[in-house]
Amino acid sequence: MKKTYLFFIISLLLYSSNIQAQDNESREYVIQRNDTLWGISNTKLEDPFLWPKLWSVNPHINNPDLIHPGEKIIIPSKEKLAESQPETEKKSVSEVKHKTIKSDIGNAPPAVETPAKLHKKYLVNKNLYISIGWISEDFPGIGKITATPSGRKIAGKNDVVYLSLDNKASLIDAQTEHSKNRFFTIRDIRTVNHPVTGKILGHLIRITGILELIGMDNNTSKAKIISSFEEIQVGDSLMSYSEMDPPLAPDVVRTPKMEGYVVASLFSTELSGKGNIVFLDRGQNDGLQAGDVFSVLSGSPVDRVIGKVQIISLQPVTSAAVVLDSAEEITIGNKWGQK
Repeated sequence: MKKTYLFFIISLLLYSSNIQAQDNESREYVIQRNDTLWGISNTKLEDPFLWPKLWSVNPHINNPDLIHPGEKIIIPSKEKLAESQPETEKKSVSEVKHKTIKSDIGNAPPAVETPAKLHKKYLVNKNLYISIGWISEDFPGIGKITATPSGRKIAGKNDVVYLSLDNKASLIDAQTEHSKNRFFTIRDIRTVNHPVTGKILGHLIRITGILELIGMDNNTSKAKIISSFEEIQVGDSLMSYSEMDPPLAPDVVRTPKMEGYVVASLFSTELSGKGNIVFLDRGQNDGLQAGDVFSVLSGSPVDRVIGKVQIISLQPVTSAAVVLDSAEEITIGNKWGQK
């Protein structure tokens, strides 16, 4: 009996070791139609914010927005990717929708630190809220990253970069101990045209990180990256920093009678699924509020409900929404409204 029990324990330990070894091994994945690195990271690694690291370990992919069915990529374990991951607080999209989380920006206190804030429930994770970006009529850049000390073209948290600033006279002396000169690093992804009218709606802007001025090198401003939402690149532009807090989840979800079109997605792909971010052609000026929920419709030949989206960020004439559910892929040009 003792021998049998001992054999069982040894077998169980060996089995557990094999499972753990398999979990830590890299695996090959074949790109499917409508795949994105964001989506693959979300489904295979349970964290969509790991997509820049997934891209970095697959150097044959030149453009992360352009991956093709049939291509093969290597997916390391989540643990291996996390080892080289910038230490930014991140959560999966499912956690983003259901949990109040804390921020790692600078030395700001966590969002759930005090009992007075425990009852608050945010629509999305703070880092996701900052990084999704917006559509802007005018590009808000006030400078750019020009180089890194090592000459590399990409940088991450705690790296040092050099800056070119448009208005140096307005800056506080970056060499003083208590100076807190911060900037968002932003990227002009593309110009967004309305899919029906063709009207130019503006620039799709994405925030890639946050940096803080730390001094000067030969009359060139030097800054340290204190937070990164993806790999920051030489050439990324700068925008004045301000605190950005996600909206609170409403006590009662509104479903106002309004309609419009999906005009863009977070990345340059035209298709989006559950958990992805899309942009709509209505905004604050139209009476939209954060938390509003709408159906997405298939359009021709008949309007069928194919998904639901919830507004999470507002501009005057456009808004960003998270896809709560989708029976099929949501396409730029799909109608949204109530049905």
